[in-house]
Amino acid sequence: MAVEVDRQATRFVGLNVMAGSRNDDGKPAQGEAHEVLSLIGQRLRSIRHERGLSLAQVAAASGLTRGFLSQLELGDTSASVTSLARIASALGVDMSSLFERPPSPLVRRAERKPSMLGGEGVLDYLLTPDGERRAQMIETHLVPGGYADTELFARDGELVICHVQSGTLELRLGDERFILATGDTMTFDPKVPHTWGNPSKRYKTTVLWVDVPAAY
Repeated sequence: MAVEVDRQATRFVGLNVMAGSRNDDGKPAQGEAHEVLSLIGQRLRSIRHERGLSLAQVAAASGLTRGFLSQLELGDTSASVTSLARIASALGVDMSSLFERPPSPLVRRAERKPSMLGGEGVLDYLLTPDGERRAQMIETHLVPGGYADTELFARDGELVICHVQSGTLELRLGDERFILATGDTMTFDPKVPHTWGNPSKRYKTTVLWVDVPAAY
């Protein structure tokens, strides 16, 4: 089923999730987010060119619009988890190839690099090294209204552990809805359709995820 651009842009709680968002040091987060979007867009364009595919061909194979894909490659928009998975499938690559992972087992806070594993108003930090497939730890920062996907999604895996470090997280698992506060932890099966987001209109949320085995 094709996912229209306006559907992809639907906000989790009706907010412009990037407007006015700030880092912990008080500086606007847009610059860092745009840099990550640009890097992902460049990577997608590079893979598409390597495969000899046109935007129209990727659009047809992924069920997404050519205009949306063009904006994504230019770093002008973000993609939901579901959309990134569709694009990776259309390009014939694993989603993990779209993101840069730490090269060393020791990941210093000051040296880690932000990424976006899908969503709107979301920055992710991969905390486990490239090549480690037994498990994976990810720290996710969500601005007010940030979310993973407007649709429920599922993926392969045995276990996901979600720990809220700060703020509030709304987690949807099938027909159930959970509100997790600071210090709360949820364990679930990633094969169960799910999605998550920051329901707050004012405060950021930071979440620590553990995937078994590694998801990206």
